Amino acid sequence: MLIKSVLPFIAIALFLIAVVVRGRKEPFSCFSAAAGWLFFAGYCYFDAADFIARSEYFDACMAFVFLVFAVILAVLILITSNDALLLLFSTDIRYREELERGVISDELRSVFKARKLHIPECVRALRNNKWRLVTRTWDYIAIAAANERRLNIYKDRRIMDTLFMVTKVAFISAVLYFPFAVLNVLGDALILYTARLTALLVNLSGSGVYLVPPAYIYSTSSAFHEVYKPVEIVLACTAIQSIVLFTGLIFGVDADLSRKTKAFMVSVPVIYGLNLIRNTFVCMAYYGQWFGSPVNSFMVAHGEIARVGVLISLIIIAYLVFIILPEALDLVEDTARLIYNFLRRGSYC
Repeated sequence: MLIKSVLPFIAIALFLIAVVVRGRKEPFSCFSAAAGWLFFAGYCYFDAADFIARSEYFDACMAFVFLVFAVILAVLILITSNDALLLLFSTDIRYREELERGVISDELRSVFKARKLHIPECVRALRNNKWRLVTRTWDYIAIAAANERRLNIYKDRRIMDTLFMVTKVAFISAVLYFPFAVLNVLGDALILYTARLTALLVNLSGSGVYLVPPAYIYSTSSAFHEVYKPVEIVLACTAIQSIVLFTGLIFGVDADLSRKTKAFMVSVPVIYGLNLIRNTFVCMAYYGQWFGSPVNSFMVAHGEIARVGVLISLIIIAYLVFIILPEALDLVEDTARLIYNFLRRGSYC
């Protein structure tokens, strides 16, 4: 469908405009970013419809999740004021008197510790009913609401900064993904490269196969492939979705290049290598009939064992990336908290 193919590139152009002009024209930049997210949501709608038509309901649910995420991001960009801060939590108003004396009590510190936040070391008064809580990493802003008996704790970082960083991550990921997803010549080239490596590894592992470009891996047993279909390598078998997501997250956050490079090296090459092992395992299980019939072997290897293995490996890789690049974890946590606050309160704070 032509309209589906065009939508992501319109979103990419709008994201690029938003990032480039942000420093000079903030309102226009916000409008451009929000529009980009809405065009991306439109792509997710058509994607979900295609998955439903093919009875691929898990993938359809994932596309719908991305659709909702994109719409929420667009709304947040449009309704967030430039000076709004990210609300972390609210606590008892009694700590106000201690803050007025320039004291951070052990009880208040324990509140931060319980929420796994950096523990404040000192306090500085900003103006009436507002204080800065200083840590070695992040500063917090404490504000005593005039009409509430609560003390609101905010992260000293504008919500708009977080939203635009997520937009930057989306821009990098989209630039790397959609040319392969939409343009057949690029997608087929990546599929062919992955299929060749997979066939090579399967042959080295002892199973005889050969490749019919760009994507079909046949058994050398004529009796087998006369009855059963070959293994087809599709775009998802290249692990491009995970690769571009990690690449966008790593290079979209503010951090020094050396740590970004380390995070990239422990994620992207590892993901692609593990994906080749996954493809090899599925092919060998299918042609070797490891779990019963070839069809059942494929379903068990691909639909159960490989999926669990991919999930575990991505969790481990994400953990390593977050250790090397804690800014990436901060962005994920801030975005999740921002969406949670919006859904819970109907606003961003």
